Amino acid sequence: MDGYQQLVQNALEAVSEVFPWDLEEEIENDQALILLDIREANEFKMMHIRNSLHVPRGVLEGACVWNYDDTLPVLAKTRDQNIVVICRSGNRSVLATQTMQLMGFENVRSLKMGIKGWNDNDIEMVDENQKIVDIDEADEWLNRAVSEDKLTPQ
Repeated sequence: MDGYQQLVQNALEAVSEVFPWDLEEEIENDQALILLDIREANEFKMMHIRNSLHVPRGVLEGACVWNYDDTLPVLAKTRDQNIVVICRSGNRSVLATQTMQLMGFENVRSLKMGIKGWNDNDIEMVDENQKIVDIDEADEWLNRAVSEDKLTPQ
């Protein structure tokens, strides 16, 4: 197991996760739920869960507290609101959820399997213009192979 996967596994000991199909139901029943998408801007623009809040992972900590350029009042003003953190495959969101817990957030969870799992369950996503994303096109992009130059050298 590489260092990244080990970090995720260690964080999972303290982090709760929610499955996509359970989150879909929760969205219908909890209007106060915050869907916090921490992917990069290009990923978010391409596809995201409707009504999710975009805060890239790189500015998350500053967005969660007062007195920073990155501060988002909706996050900074509460520590007990129901929040689900979202990424592409469920790894970055586990680490971000752990960070938020360390910052005092009490009801924060990670979306297990991320946007990939959401799409695999044929649940609707939208693009930056709020147009519904084609599930097959999303699947093709989300499951593309890692390029050869990024694989472990032989």
